Amino acid sequence: MKQRNGAGSKRLVEATQRFIRSEQKLLEVLFARRILRKADCEHFAKDLDLSASKKRSSDVFGSAIAINKKLMAALSGSKAGARAAKATAIDVLYEMSRVVQTVEDPPEALRQMLVRMREGIAFENATLFVTDRATGKLEPVATVGEPIDLIGHVNFDRGRGFSSWVAQQRKPVLLNDLHREGGTSAPSVRSFLSVPIVLQGESMGVINLSHSRPEAFDEESQKLLSLMGHQIAGVVNRVILRREMERLQTTDDLTSLYNKRHFDLSLGAEIEKARRYGHTLSVMVLDIDNFKALNERHGQPVGNEVLSDFGKLLKKFARTTDCVARYSGEEFMIMLPHTDAKEAKCAAERLRSIVESHSFPRRKRLTVSVGIATFPVDANEPTALIVRADQALYQSRRGTLKPVPAPAFDAEANTIN
Repeated sequence: MKQRNGAGSKRLVEATQRFIRSEQKLLEVLFARRILRKADCEHFAKDLDLSASKKRSSDVFGSAIAINKKLMAALSGSKAGARAAKATAIDVLYEMSRVVQTVEDPPEALRQMLVRMREGIAFENATLFVTDRATGKLEPVATVGEPIDLIGHVNFDRGRGFSSWVAQQRKPVLLNDLHREGGTSAPSVRSFLSVPIVLQGESMGVINLSHSRPEAFDEESQKLLSLMGHQIAGVVNRVILRREMERLQTTDDLTSLYNKRHFDLSLGAEIEKARRYGHTLSVMVLDIDNFKALNERHGQPVGNEVLSDFGKLLKKFARTTDCVARYSGEEFMIMLPHTDAKEAKCAAERLRSIVESHSFPRRKRLTVSVGIATFPVDANEPTALIVRADQALYQSRRGTLKPVPAPAFDAEANTIN
């Protein structure tokens, strides 16, 4: 604004300049929060520059008021604002489709698609969960922004929390003031939006968005996120299929325990880790006594039921750090990291007692024979360690095919017999 001699006071001129700067700051904030598009902000900024060139302060204020009317029209959902929002949504969906076509790695593609979402919906944090078909749990696979408490190594059982409800009911959740509604204890989350990812009628996962200010999302945000969910569904399906392929390669179908291949690979890696850090590690091999006779007498279907139930028992017994596998037939392996021979013996005795007191299908009672080998005392290589454990198992069963009585431990042979 040009000041003419004798036209207005200096104080009025300074106030006018402050007003112009505040208007410019407002446009910056609206753009930063993605409330207005860049093109709209540039248009309003040009209008402000023109108003600043007015010679009279009254003209400046008149021009600024006109600009504010246009701005309010855009923010209140006028046709121009609606067209701009629609154009933004189309641009975002197009960019997301380009990610699908150009990024081969599914997890990275999902992360990049979450980044693109920010161009259409103003959020601070985004988390994408994928449903594990084997367990029915939701697992986080991609995140953008600062994790709150919906990310990390956390699995959500179906039926618990917003995410699980959305996945199960296939309905979105929109909460615009979580403090008031009592929906969360996290002070940094005020708005929460969650929509299901559905492909051909199957619930594939959930997308969660959050913001630290209330009323950050509305029904239009929900509709746009649902559209984005459809765009993402194909990539999520690729993630699920890849995980299923990995599971088939590492898991025994009958018991859902790890298979021999995965156990051998895990044992090799764990031994290297134990060698590097000076830890102990034990391997426990278990064989179901007289299982062949049970199979011949009652048939393979009953035998399979028993094996499946036995696998569930082992999985329940094991620690999260242990690796439990069906090694072959009725032979099972448990790898026990950070476990010496004495601790492995105690674990074996406890497991043996659990097995003997358990009622298996058709009210069958079982006993097991157990052999133990410990790294580095018995062997310092994976194959040799398994051989020593097998030898210990053989010694525990030598001379009898009858159920083995309560175990006695031979400290020299690391054998329960």
